[in-house]
Amino acid sequence: MPSPLPQPVQGKSDWRSYRPLLLNNNIQALLVHDDKAVLTACSVCVNDAGASNDPRSLSGLAHFVEHMVFYGSKKYPVENYYKRYLATHGGRSNASTSMDCATFKFEVMQEHAEEA
Repeated sequence: MPSPLPQPVQGKSDWRSYRPLLLNNNIQALLVHDDKAVLTACSVCVNDAGASNDPRSLSGLAHFVEHMVFYGSKKYPVENYYKRYLATHGGRSNASTSMDCATFKFEVMQEHAEEA
């Protein structure tokens, strides 16, 4: 069962609701609910998975893995199917690798979010 975390500082003009959680696997998550949003979005930052974490003998490994994440999986075994699914349903995905982390994100029309 996830554990609640302290609420983030929220501006007076911010209408969204926030629910910070610590998941059982020690991942921190921040759920944001916005009644006015048309899209559902998700972003994941994986710490200690950036370029500075590459083994000396495999320079560029983190960036390579970043690209491979979108090429296929058990759920989407056909190359680029996931990207096509998102694009067909008003969405998109992207990723980036910095020195200390890799970030993955997507957005899609709300009614297609569960499949994404």
